[in-house]
Amino acid sequence: MADEFIKGLTLSMVGALGWFIFAGWYRTPEYYAIEQLTAAAPEPNNVYQAIGIFAGDVSLWLMLLGALVYWVVIPTLREARGSITESPN
Repeated sequence: MADEFIKGLTLSMVGALGWFIFAGWYRTPEYYAIEQLTAAAPEPNNVYQAIGIFAGDVSLWLMLLGALVYWVVIPTLREARGSITESPN
């Protein structure tokens, strides 16, 4: 179980780091704005901005789903598989 925790934590931290970086670049309109990191992304002017906005969205979902998969889904499936194979005959 410790390896699932570390894998989930790693994906969560890597995703959070990527999201903070890309959201800071593309989703912060100004320093004193109330909507920092959560404002709507601007329309990209070139392909690099489009890749940066897309990478920020991917990082956000990696942060959320990575931890969810390793902390909830995989242990639940292992427990379900264990309870099915250990059924009394």
